[in-house]
Amino acid sequence: MEKALAIANVVFGVVTFCFHDPESATVGICGGIYLMVFGLLLISSKLKNKVIIIGLGVKATFIGIALISLYTKSFDSYQGLLDNCQLIATVIYGLKQCDRIAWDPIMAVLGLLIIVVNSFLAVITYISKSNSNSKTIVGLD
Repeated sequence: MEKALAIANVVFGVVTFCFHDPESATVGICGGIYLMVFGLLLISSKLKNKVIIIGLGVKATFIGIALISLYTKSFDSYQGLLDNCQLIATVIYGLKQCDRIAWDPIMAVLGLLIIVVNSFLAVITYISKSNSNSKTIVGLD
């Protein structure tokens, strides 16, 4: 289960890194790299201490919260543009307005998925930490 969540982190990191908005470049670039590295470390079983995995999972959850907050801030400004989307040729940061209207909710949902995956990963790790006294995760191999 943890391996599937780690692979999801890598995929979410790649999408966040490649398709971030120039307004949210810090979260897009740094957050995407963080998610990719965290997922790859989990897949390769380099992280042995469960407390570190829980802490990194919580930090990855904050990346998801940041993505949601950055991409939902512009939803109110789109209300009047949805009906006349094809008539507007405005280009914002290399995207047409219609593309931007479609892309922002997708990235907000991606942030929600990042929160769910990393919260679940942290909870699973915490439960396995409570049930055993060892410092390694069983099941990542």
